[in-house]
Amino acid sequence: MKKLLLVGTFLMGSNMLFAGGYSLTPVEPATELPETTIEDTSSRLYNVGLKVGTLGVGIDVSTPINDSFAFRVNVNGATYSHSATEEEIDYDADLKFANAGVLVDYFPFESVGFHLSAGAYYNANKIEAQGVPNGTYTIDGKDYAASDIGSLDAKLDFDKFAPYVGLGWGNDSRSEGFGFSLDLGMLVGKTHTDLTATRGSTADDTTWAEIQDSVAAEKEKLDDDLDRLKVYPVIMVGITYTF
Repeated sequence: MKKLLLVGTFLMGSNMLFAGGYSLTPVEPATELPETTIEDTSSRLYNVGLKVGTLGVGIDVSTPINDSFAFRVNVNGATYSHSATEEEIDYDADLKFANAGVLVDYFPFESVGFHLSAGAYYNANKIEAQGVPNGTYTIDGKDYAASDIGSLDAKLDFDKFAPYVGLGWGNDSRSEGFGFSLDLGMLVGKTHTDLTATRGSTADDTTWAEIQDSVAAEKEKLDDDLDRLKVYPVIMVGITYTF
């Protein structure tokens, strides 16, 4: 009898669970937490390059952003003295390079050093020149005695902010070792000129007024010639090392 009651109780309970409004809900397994990936910065490579070209002499440092892009900074500077003739005036000129750039290099091909570059430069490059008289100065087609002009100075500089676009080979911070680099591009920006003269000991008022007019006309010619120059060519070659 006791066994019968136990069996009956079990059957009644089962009937209540499955037919009387109670249900069993399966328990879902615990959700797995996503794995957290930590970048291994200890394996990051750096590319250092020594370069020379139309921006002067400088150093580049770059590091990869991912498999296709790299971040690069460079600083360049130098001073170069040169004699030149411009608009019939002989000058002793000093070319002073001082510039710094921030660039992003795009490497479209895996394991190949070809890249496209874009960025911007702080451009403090300038040319300072002093007129050299040969007994006379010829300014705007007119001759003046050297003693009528104390000094004749010219200056050329550029927009300080200069966007850069270019292409090249090398600067590859994705693989270790020595390499060769070549950058071809252009800085975009205007040039600015200044031409000034000081009065010489023998210049009377009439002659000095003529000199000032000739200097102003000469500067206008320089501005017209350089106004067409909207870009500055960049050619840089160098040796790099990635570690």
